Amino acid sequence: MSRRSSAEILAPAGSPEALIAAVRCGADAVYLGGKTLNARRNAGNFGSEEMKEACGYCRARGVKVHLTLNTLVFDDEFRSVLPRAVEEACLAGVDAVIVQDPGVAAYIRQAAPDMPLHASTQMSVHTLTGVEKAAELGFSRVVLARELSFDEIKEIASRSPIETEVFVH
Repeated sequence: MSRRSSAEILAPAGSPEALIAAVRCGADAVYLGGKTLNARRNAGNFGSEEMKEACGYCRARGVKVHLTLNTLVFDDEFRSVLPRAVEEACLAGVDAVIVQDPGVAAYIRQAAPDMPLHASTQMSVHTLTGVEKAAELGFSRVVLARELSFDEIKEIASRSPIETEVFVH
């Protein structure tokens, strides 16, 4: 079974200024991090109010917002930091959450069952079997491992039951 969709330009937005630039330059979607639990710790990132403003700005322009919660989460963070981050994402109106930790995916699936989940490139999904497992776990999209060749990407994407995404440099 192949799931085809149109190409999407997804741009990083490490700060409000970068978000505006990405939207003005034609991005279909942006990915950004909150102040916690994202791998882009050196970026400016977005506080709760900034995230709401970013989602409103993007929504008014037909641009989707994907939030990165793409770090490994420790037990103490599951009780304190993660619930707040997921609540902020839902209140802000993000369109999807990009995750690395399967435990985070399970938590989001329970706390916000309608929130689309994207498997981060940090999950290193590099086979069709891995993509199929991500689909079984409730992911609607997988960001394929960066090490794959063009031919490998084509083969996996042509048979994937969910959307695939790749980094282009």
